[in-house]
Amino acid sequence: MKGIKVAENSGQANKFIEDFFTNGFSKSEIYLLTYNKERSEYLTDITDTKQYRVSEQGLFESAVNELFSREDELRSKMASLGLTQEEAEQCINEMKQERIVIIAKKDR
Repeated sequence: MKGIKVAENSGQANKFIEDFFTNGFSKSEIYLLTYNKERSEYLTDITDTKQYRVSEQGLFESAVNELFSREDELRSKMASLGLTQEEAEQCINEMKQERIVIIAKKDR
């Protein structure tokens, strides 16, 4: 099960994260992404969401991402979270407009 929300700002992102909590997702199942890597790290810290780690993506994929663009990196991360190519492209377009994408993913 997965859910995708797009927020205009950190306040709205926090509200969406709380909604995911209310719907049974745990902190470790919620990911926050923005087009700007530093902004993603900052917002992940202040919203107390899970930081996307190398171990979740695979060491090889992570090393390859260092050679590609931010968009390729984001596509790879979103694919590993179960997003379709179309969903990933929609999310990237939102992120290019300074929006925040929150993805909640349960494995079961």
